[in-house]
Amino acid sequence: LKVNGLTGAIPCTIGNLSRLEFLVLGNNILSKQIPFELQNLGSLQKLVLGNNELSGHIPPYLFNNTPLLRIICLGNNSLSGVGALPLLQSLYLKYNQFSGNIPTTIYNMSRLQYVNLAYNNLTGSIPSNQTFSLPMLKFISLSSNNFVGRISYGLAACHYLQTLDLSFNSFADLPQLIYLYLGRNQLVGSIPTVLSNLTRLTLLDISFGNLTGHIPTEVGVMGELSTLHLGTNQLTGPIPTTVGNLSKISFLNLQKNQLSGSVPSTLGNGISAS
Repeated sequence: LKVNGLTGAIPCTIGNLSRLEFLVLGNNILSKQIPFELQNLGSLQKLVLGNNELSGHIPPYLFNNTPLLRIICLGNNSLSGVGALPLLQSLYLKYNQFSGNIPTTIYNMSRLQYVNLAYNNLTGSIPSNQTFSLPMLKFISLSSNNFVGRISYGLAACHYLQTLDLSFNSFADLPQLIYLYLGRNQLVGSIPTVLSNLTRLTLLDISFGNLTGHIPTEVGVMGELSTLHLGTNQLTGPIPTTVGNLSKISFLNLQKNQLSGSVPSTLGNGISAS
């Protein structure tokens, strides 16, 4: 029943459909809370309630009796609370009001391929590789939350990972970092301004991705940079004049973007530009 003009609450009597495998009510104007009676859908494989006006907590026992559930899409609502499932493949919860730490069980769903938790109020850090096991992961977005700490080493074991979006958080608390290679990873979103906190960084390579937005002016405070490679992305806007503050820069690559304006006259004479 997706993409209609359905309004009001989700009928609790849907919970009586014990053989129902797909419940797709996305892109409507449904409101109020998700009825706890949906926990009776023991055959459910796909639950899509995204792009509505649902609010309140996800019923705490909603997923206890739905072991076959593979796809959960609850994005673009005003929900809070989250569950976990062993067979889950896709988890869409972006644009809600989830807060606090992500339940550790989510980091141990061996079949999970797609995770989008962007634009919430989630906090805490991503656990280390001892408690992080998502071997089938292809896409994960934790953008625009309040995560802190180091980027988990567990992500290195995600050999199928194609998109990693950690923008607009407080990651990268790595004050001793000197080299940062993130090129050829299909990264999306804008360049996080928090990278400017890496004041000892001498090499920054985030080339060959899908980065968008402007080059942040804060890059000018990274005084130790000798190599800056942002080539082959989708960056727009002018080259910030603060790049001229990088007195130690010897290699700057901004090619194959969508930059505009003139090359700042502040760029140093010793640069090998391309």
